[in-house]
Amino acid sequence: MFEKKSFILGFAAACLCIAFIANLKLGAEMLTGKISIERKIETIQNLIDEKYVEDTDDEELKEYIYAGYVAGLGDVYSTYMTAKQYDSFKESLSGSYSGIGIRVSMTPDKHMRVDSVYTGSPADRAGILMGDLLYTIGDIDIRDEDSYKNAIYYIKESKDNFKVKGSHSGGTMYETVISSENINVPSVCSCKLDDNMGYIRISEFDGNTAAQFRKAIGDMGGIDSLIIDLRNNPGGFLSTVNEIADIILPEGNITYIEYKNGEKKYYKSDAAHLDMNIAVLVNQNSASASEVLTGAIKDYGAGTIVGTTTFGKGVVQDSFRLRDGSCVKLTVAKYYTPNGVCIHGTGIKPDVEVFSTESFSLPDINDSHAVTDLQNDEQLKKAIEVLG
Repeated sequence: MFEKKSFILGFAAACLCIAFIANLKLGAEMLTGKISIERKIETIQNLIDEKYVEDTDDEELKEYIYAGYVAGLGDVYSTYMTAKQYDSFKESLSGSYSGIGIRVSMTPDKHMRVDSVYTGSPADRAGILMGDLLYTIGDIDIRDEDSYKNAIYYIKESKDNFKVKGSHSGGTMYETVISSENINVPSVCSCKLDDNMGYIRISEFDGNTAAQFRKAIGDMGGIDSLIIDLRNNPGGFLSTVNEIADIILPEGNITYIEYKNGEKKYYKSDAAHLDMNIAVLVNQNSASASEVLTGAIKDYGAGTIVGTTTFGKGVVQDSFRLRDGSCVKLTVAKYYTPNGVCIHGTGIKPDVEVFSTESFSLPDINDSHAVTDLQNDEQLKKAIEVLG
C-alpha cells in the first residue's frame, strides 16, 4: 500500500514538474518575444485550419516548409526538391527519357502545344508537327493545368500504344496511335559551312552530350577550322564539359573547384587535342559549364571568343538525396579557369564583341543537323570572318 501511494505521489510530482517546465518555456517565449519553430508552425497551421477559406493539402504545405528553409539561404542555385521533382530533374540532365519525342508547352486556353519534334522519334513517324495542338492523350482530355500535367505523366509512364488527338496549325484535325520509347535528346547539332569549316552547336551539357560531340567531329571529317556555338547554353554536368574540353585542349588543367574547407579538385586534359583553328560563340545566356569550356579555351589561347559577355555563374552545385526520396541541391564550391580566375558575377568578355540583331533568334535544337542563318546571324558571320 505504501509503495503504491509513493508511486502515485511520484507520478503526480513528475507531471507537475513537466507542466512547470512547459509553463516556464511558454513564459520565456512570451517575455522574450521569441517562439519556437514547432510552436510557430503549429500556430500558423491552426490559423489556416480556422480561417483559410479554401481547402488545403497538408502534405504540400509541409513540402513548402522545407523548400522555404533552403530558399532562406538567398542562393538561387540552392533548392529543395520533392521526390518526384528530383526524379524529373535527373531525367532532364540524363539526356534521355521515356516519351514520344516532343517538347510541349501549355497554351493560354490550357491545351498542349507542340514546340518541337525530334527527328526520327515516334511523334515524327506518326506525323505530329511543330505547332500542333494536342487535345487528348490516351483517355485524358487536356483542358486545364492538372490534365496537362497528367497527360505528360501518362506519356512517360505508358507501356502500351495509346491514341493522340490533335490538330495541325492549319486546323486539320487528326487522330493517331503512338507508343513511348526511350528518347535520346539531341544536345548537339552540326554542319559543314564549307569544305574546310565545321559548325557545332551545344545546347546543354547532358549525360550524352560528349558522345554526340565526338560523333559530330567524326561525321564532318577533314575540316581545319571549327565554330563551337555555346549561345543560350545554360550549363549542365561538370564531368561532361570537362570530357569535351579534354577533346579540344592540349595537356594541362581545364578547371579546378574549391570547396568550403579549402580543398581543391583539379580537372585535366591529356596531350591529344583538336589541331585546328577554333572560334567560340557566346552570349549573355551562356552560363556555368559553357563558361568552363569558354574560359579554358580562352586561357589556353586555343580559340577566339566571339559574341557578348557571358552570364557569370562560377559556382558548382551538388545534390543530396534524403531518405524519403526528396533532395537538397546546394552550392558547394566555386570553380576557376586554368589561370585561376573565378568568373562568378562577372562572366567572360569575348575577344571580339558582336551584338545580335533584335530580329534574330536561335532555333531550338531538334535534329542532329544544324540550321544556320548566315543572312541574319551577325555573330556567326563574324566568327566565320575571324576564322577565314
